[in-house]
Amino acid sequence: MAKVSGLDRELVKNAALAYASANNAMSFHGLGVTEHSQGSKTVMQIANIAMLTGNIGRIGVGVNPLRGQNNVQGAADMGCQPHQGAGYLAMDNDENQAYYSAKYKTPSPITTGKKIPEMFDAAVAGELKALWILGEDVVQTDPNTHHVIKSLDNLDLLVVQEIFFSETAKMADVVLPGSSFLEKSGTFTNGERRIQKVNAAVKPLKGCKTDGQIIVEMMRKLGYQQNDYDAAEVLQEVADVVPFFKGVTWENLGTQGLQWPVKENGQETKILHQDGFTRGKGKFHYFDFVESKEIEKHQHKYPFILTTGRELQHYNAATMTRRTANSELLKSDVIMINPKDAKAKNLNQGEYAKITSDRGEVTLAIELTKKVKPGVLRTTFHFPEALVNMVTSAETDAETLCPEYKLVAVDIEKVGA
Repeated sequence: MAKVSGLDRELVKNAALAYASANNAMSFHGLGVTEHSQGSKTVMQIANIAMLTGNIGRIGVGVNPLRGQNNVQGAADMGCQPHQGAGYLAMDNDENQAYYSAKYKTPSPITTGKKIPEMFDAAVAGELKALWILGEDVVQTDPNTHHVIKSLDNLDLLVVQEIFFSETAKMADVVLPGSSFLEKSGTFTNGERRIQKVNAAVKPLKGCKTDGQIIVEMMRKLGYQQNDYDAAEVLQEVADVVPFFKGVTWENLGTQGLQWPVKENGQETKILHQDGFTRGKGKFHYFDFVESKEIEKHQHKYPFILTTGRELQHYNAATMTRRTANSELLKSDVIMINPKDAKAKNLNQGEYAKITSDRGEVTLAIELTKKVKPGVLRTTFHFPEALVNMVTSAETDAETLCPEYKLVAVDIEKVGA
């Protein structure tokens, strides 16, 4: 562990002992753990440690994933994974298909859908003809931008539902004007399983509609009659389909929401796994460390590791925050480099340098900082002018296909002051 991480052996040992011997220990992880080719395995190892030390099923303990956006948990609960339906029931199971078909009164899909990287590959191959994207700027945020653009170009139809004219919307055949969270009612579910009511504060702008209403009207055009979108009615349907939402109603969510599973009588569940696991006994998993294919394939030609992240002043692709006064606080993406590496490469603060990978190149201003270790570069992806994902790779987690944004083999060279 010390050898792989580059940390001092005693620090690793002391951290393990501190966690194991504490009366209550909680762990938190974010995208820095999951955006690796072994991200899902790492999360399972974190769960192993929590079980091994008894830090689960009590107040003040547990494993806490910090989700990347405010309703990632809710989207997963609703069946946005291509291999599961609402409530995480596997779609390749005959019993589950019968369950969904009975609930929705229409045949259930019998084939697994595609994850985002698979969609792009299928579009290039001519196997995917149309794509409808809601509120995601894949041209700016997804890895290997050249491949993403090639994929979207090869579609017969690209529909983008957005609140701003994003880089992806510029490529669309049809743009559907959606609405922001302030303009629609519904629910968000956060990382502690808390289902929270979201109430529309203002009406959508002229010519725009709520996302739910757009979907309803599209269903009608396709011959599937629906009532106008109503948040309370949709939640009632969700509670009928998803077992752990069984007791959720629009009224009983109140102002603080409820933590699922919610029983039929409306009782929430504040702590999971108090008496045991859903599967019975907990299961441990072991995985050997395996070096990323990105490093194995490219480290000789590209000796630096680039990792991408976010700054406090902007949110994700900054589609919204770039349109606020936050842009005065942070106006551009920069390359963060350790002074030791900067000296070896003859790079100075404020000069421009070119980052090159096997996929492409980007040019950004230099920031000297000891926040990154020698051999590591860091940048953000807030500004479309830079399109940092021109250099990121198509390597993904084997299970989730989450892109490996945190580990990109690159080189860096000065291009001028």
